[in-house]
Amino acid sequence: MKKKLGTLLLTTLLIFSCSDNRTAEEMFGDAGQLYEEQKFERAVKTYAKLSETYPDDPLAVKASYRMAEIYGGDLQDFESSIERYTFIAEKYPSHRDAPKARFMAGYTLANIVGDHERAKEQYDRFIRDYPEHDLAESVKFELRNLGKSLDQIEELENIMKNIPDE
Repeated sequence: MKKKLGTLLLTTLLIFSCSDNRTAEEMFGDAGQLYEEQKFERAVKTYAKLSETYPDDPLAVKASYRMAEIYGGDLQDFESSIERYTFIAEKYPSHRDAPKARFMAGYTLANIVGDHERAKEQYDRFIRDYPEHDLAESVKFELRNLGKSLDQIEELENIMKNIPDE
């Protein structure tokens, strides 16, 4: 009986001593350091842990945004990037980064992934939720020109004429 109690006590101590008790600030700093060391997967995991552990901390949105940027820019995992941008816009719709996240989800879908139907959904939600936002005109431009190549966009015609041929 004493042996079982000792084993249980030791196991409990190990579990609690291994738990992550870092603050949101420490986790954000650690993730940033991992990113600087180009340990992108580990940085994403640390940002994710921060977001899960401290969902109401202001750094949770910032961590989620950094995850989206790393997925899209460094890891070229565009679907995960879109998922994270969409997560921000839906979980934190009144946060100042939510409109930008919704825009980036649409932009990535339209201009990188080439999924114009899903891009339109993101852009339509942007216009519905943030009609007065500074990015609203950019979203309207994107909607007008979904699926068009640069030379098919009338608004860019004069700009394209002034670009010298190489």
